[in-house]
Amino acid sequence: MSEESEESENETETETEMWSEPGQPGDFRQLLDEDGDLLDDAAVPDLADDELVGLYRTMVATRTLEEKMLNMQRSGEASLVARSLGEEATALGAAAALGEDDWVFYTYRQNAALLHWDVPMAEIILGVTGQAPETVAEGLGDWESPVNFSPDYTPVGVNVTNAAGSAMTDRFRDRDNVSMAFIGDGSTSEGSFHDGMNFAGVFDAPVVVVVQNNQWAISEPSKRQTGAETFAQKAEAYGVPHERVDGNDVLAVYEAAEEAVERAREGGGATLIECVTYRMGNHNTSDNASLYREEEELKEEWADRDPIDRFSAYLDGESLLDEGEREEIQEAVDGEVDDAVATARDVPDSDPMRMFDHHLHGTSWREAHQRTEFRRERDGENPFTDFTGEAFDTEQWADEGPSLDVDASPLDPDDADSESMDIVSAVNRTLHQEMDRDDDTRALGYDIGPLGGVFRATDGLLDEFGDSRVIDTPLSENGIIGTAAGMAMRDDRPIPEIEFMGFFYPAFGQFMYAVAKMYKRTGGDVEMPMTIRMPYGGGIKALEYHQESTETFEIHAPGVRVVCPSTPYQTKGLLASSIRCDDPVVFMEPKQIYRGIEGEVPTEEYTLPLDEARVVSEGEDVTVLTWGAMLPEARRAAESVDADAEVIDLVTLSPLDVETILDSVKKTGRCVVVQESRRTLGLGSELSALLNEYALDRLKAPVKRASGYDVHFPANDIEDDYLTDAERAEHAIEAVMSYEF
Repeated sequence: MSEESEESENETETETEMWSEPGQPGDFRQLLDEDGDLLDDAAVPDLADDELVGLYRTMVATRTLEEKMLNMQRSGEASLVARSLGEEATALGAAAALGEDDWVFYTYRQNAALLHWDVPMAEIILGVTGQAPETVAEGLGDWESPVNFSPDYTPVGVNVTNAAGSAMTDRFRDRDNVSMAFIGDGSTSEGSFHDGMNFAGVFDAPVVVVVQNNQWAISEPSKRQTGAETFAQKAEAYGVPHERVDGNDVLAVYEAAEEAVERAREGGGATLIECVTYRMGNHNTSDNASLYREEEELKEEWADRDPIDRFSAYLDGESLLDEGEREEIQEAVDGEVDDAVATARDVPDSDPMRMFDHHLHGTSWREAHQRTEFRRERDGENPFTDFTGEAFDTEQWADEGPSLDVDASPLDPDDADSESMDIVSAVNRTLHQEMDRDDDTRALGYDIGPLGGVFRATDGLLDEFGDSRVIDTPLSENGIIGTAAGMAMRDDRPIPEIEFMGFFYPAFGQFMYAVAKMYKRTGGDVEMPMTIRMPYGGGIKALEYHQESTETFEIHAPGVRVVCPSTPYQTKGLLASSIRCDDPVVFMEPKQIYRGIEGEVPTEEYTLPLDEARVVSEGEDVTVLTWGAMLPEARRAAESVDADAEVIDLVTLSPLDVETILDSVKKTGRCVVVQESRRTLGLGSELSALLNEYALDRLKAPVKRASGYDVHFPANDIEDDYLTDAERAEHAIEAVMSYEF
């Protein structure tokens, strides 16, 4: 390389070099200098003297409490502890700008925000000692924070999308509440951060996103998170105002947050605030920061910026706090922390039986049986001695937990006014009915507005209910499910649509982190009443990923119902029940028979049970278990074989109606599962295992599964060869009928 070329390359490297931790851009809002003196032309926010001293006291309390929790972790009393050492001003200044009834979606480094808004220290301690939420409540008695806190988020970035959904609900309902989300610099690399900011910008959502830029995402420096000069400027891509603030200046953080909160409250939409601070300690108690950063060099740069020392110096200069008063505050805080530790230690350990609580409303056969198994195990008995499903007393759990609270009220089409319709029409009619019935319902997804959805299932909804009830969203499944989760947390009953089941994969994080777990994580305090409409399966010669039948993923998630209709009549009754249910429901719509099957459907409202299978036709020789688009194929097979087949439509794939399944197979002694999805670990595998556990002595033949193959869904020209059909189901029935021991 020539000398000239080498110089040119060096110049280019210099021009494009990203900022490093010791030398960041200093163009941020700041009111106090490093000595705690008010800068020239700086004005102190309108806070009373006692409020200013209160901010100092909260930072001291936060640091003292976290130091105590660190010691508890070292002695084995607590699990992981993540301190906010050196960052207390960021969470405190931002949260202090909120008003009563606002919402905070926080992570694991915002204890100052919790303490400011009256969350008991003992509750924070119990969060790291592992007690369940309901146990915590029992130990602490009644307490109420004027600000609403979500449970803390460990998966990073997820809370931004939920906060955007929460704020969207406030905007659509003309409420003046504000949602605030806290994240770290590393979280800005997550897709949920992008989705949350994008939805917030598109819908002018009253949300404030606080990026706590403490220079490190575990061992990765912040320069590895972005090629941009600052994190604040990321907001420009979303049309969202942004601000950079000295995160160790509690007054500057408060002032910036106050402006953002007021703007959001007055309809000005979202704001992103980047608070430049520094993580003085390890990421958490499993970390060793000395392995990846030069501790002394960086601490020397940031030590003079310690938020507590700076603010203490300011208060001292204003004659609001002297050394004696500081000592009094520290002494009082020490006493409060000691009392909180004592209170937390007095809280009883969680009853292990509580692991079964707050997954779903109502009690399923599986839950009752597993509760009994666990109780027997705890009592020193063998939990695996029930080979019939009838040996254990499971009725003792019948009234355990909250009721499903959706009364089934079926109507007979022969005895009621009805009309003929297909499944798509039944979906459309039910959406109109339920959205007219309940103003809390809100449909969202892409293409659901003027187009009426790719299958026209939402046709006419926009004209009838308007764009605050029928929301055409940006093209992001993760954003759709994440914002819907935030809406469900805030009194809405959202009905998000995923155009095809194969498009659901990007949203799976939000589905597992928020939708499936929120009810459990909050001890039943926060419900998640949302119905995820999801057309599934093949049979329409569509493109790749438009044909997936991967219901196993959703069935495997505790805390979610999975429902699959097979007729227009079922579709209307089950969809109405799903929307009215307080549990999250995945509503699978079999697009292979969307328009191929018509039936009489009552025009009046009716609901169908969300926990019962349907015996389609009775028989004595073999049980055929199926669901959704496979029902017509199973029925044709049952009618063509030389056997008396009993066909059962499972209807609810999770939780299963185990009693109906076992009663049928114990009667017939044979079983065939007809499923569209691939064989390995499909629902048929679970059904086969169920029968092996509880009906083995009644089986006259092994269970057979007529299914798709363990391959990716093939191209259009061989799609019909892959799909399960009546012939494949017929062969399976004939096989079990001819089997001899």
